[in-house]
Amino acid sequence: MFAAIGPHDPCRAVTVNPGSRAGEALVAAAAPGGLLAFAALAITGAARSRRRRVLAGAIGMLAETVVVFTIAPLTLAAGLVLLLIAWRQPVP
Repeated sequence: MFAAIGPHDPCRAVTVNPGSRAGEALVAAAAPGGLLAFAALAITGAARSRRRRVLAGAIGMLAETVVVFTIAPLTLAAGLVLLLIAWRQPVP
């Protein structure tokens, strides 16, 4: 890595991102992909009356709430609603 600061640069601090482009792209795609997978898991669990699937999807969505900053209130609300659905489902 090489960084040079010139006299006319607006920022005088050297900042380096240690991640590669491929790694950062993978992390950027994993958060929405994980949310989609957990939502699909919870929806199929609710449709087939599988309480454990709904619980797994709800807990996964709540765990992803920490990662997804832009839509965190939406994922938090969806995860809580899915927990409520799983709680109200009868145990087979």
